[in-house]
Amino acid sequence: MSLIFVFDPVLNDIVKDVCREYWLYSSPNNYIAHVETLCQSYGISHSVLFSTLAKCQVYLDDIHCEYCGHPYELDVPADIPYARRLESWLCEGCIIFSGGQINV
Repeated sequence: MSLIFVFDPVLNDIVKDVCREYWLYSSPNNYIAHVETLCQSYGISHSVLFSTLAKCQVYLDDIHCEYCGHPYELDVPADIPYARRLESWLCEGCIIFSGGQINV
């Protein structure tokens, strides 16, 4: 599994590292501890962490919309196992555009 990162162009390398490290989370049980450790490691508050993460879009490189090919956009690391279980997926844009009438 690989992640595709799309960063806000104004972000520096340290901020990009924070985003990448956030997305390394893989345990289903220790999310809060992961966030706490990340904040302590970089000396930032929770609000700074989450406002920083909002400037970084993350996609799965191997799951794409069945209709348009757009990669699956992630909101939180917990989305990864969910996305992996999908047999097929349509992005929100294609669902809205088609009025839910796409047949794949």
